Amino acid sequence: MLLTPRIKILITRLVSGIAALVLLAAAFGLTNNFAVIKLTVTVCFLFLAVLSWNQGYTVWVLSALIAGAIFNPFIPLQHIPRNIWTILDIVAVAGLLYFVFWTTNPYWKGTRFEHYVSTLFPEHRFVIQNRTRDISKFTGRRVESDTHPDFVFRSSATDKPFAIECKWRSRWAKGNGGEMGLWWDKRQWLRYAEYEKTSGIPVFVAFGIGGVPEKPKEVYILPLDRLRSTFLNQTLIISGVLPVDFVQKMSQ
Repeated sequence: MLLTPRIKILITRLVSGIAALVLLAAAFGLTNNFAVIKLTVTVCFLFLAVLSWNQGYTVWVLSALIAGAIFNPFIPLQHIPRNIWTILDIVAVAGLLYFVFWTTNPYWKGTRFEHYVSTLFPEHRFVIQNRTRDISKFTGRRVESDTHPDFVFRSSATDKPFAIECKWRSRWAKGNGGEMGLWWDKRQWLRYAEYEKTSGIPVFVAFGIGGVPEKPKEVYILPLDRLRSTFLNQTLIISGVLPVDFVQKMSQ
C-alpha cells in the first residue's frame, strides 16, 4: 500500500526524532551503550534513505547512507577519539533537523516549486513584475498583497503582464466518486478571480504533480476561469498547456 504524504511526513519526523534523541544522549554522555546507539542510529538512517529514495530526494539518500556507514556497528570506524564522536553526533543531529525541515515543511515545499516555476520564464524574455512574499506568516497580521497570485510576469516582447499561482502536489488525489484529480480551495479561486477583475491581469495556475517540488514529474498551466470546481478532474488538468508551449505563447 502506498503511503500518503501525511503519513510519510509523520514517519520522517518520528524516525528523525528517535535518531536525534539517541545521538544527543550519546553526545552528552547519558548512555555508554555505544553498540545499541550505533545500531539504532544506523537503522534510522537506512529507513530515512528509503523514504528519501521513494520521494526522489537523491542528495538526502546519499547523505543518509553515508551517515549510516559512519555510525554502523558492524564495520566500526577505529581509533576515533571520544571528542570527535561527540562532534559527529552533534553534526548528525543538526543534519537531521535540517532534513526534517527541508522535506516536511509545506511552506518550504511551496517555495521550492515557486522557484522552479520562475526558472521556466527566462530573464531575457520575461520580467518578474511582482512576487508575493507571504509576509503575513511572519508578522501575524493580514497583508493584503499576500492573497495575490505568487508571480506577476511581464513579457519583454509584448509588454503584457500575466499572473501565475503555483501549486505542487506529491501525487494525484481521489475525488468523492473515486476519480483522480486535484483538490482546489474555492476561496482561493474567488480571491484570484477578484484580483484578475480589479487588476485587469489574467491569472493562470501552474500545477506540479509528483517528483519533488524543484523537479516535478508533471507540470500543467491552466487559466483561472477553468478552475471553478473544488475538485479538478485529472482530464481537465492534463488538458492544460505544457510549460514550454505556455512560455512560447506568452512571448508572442
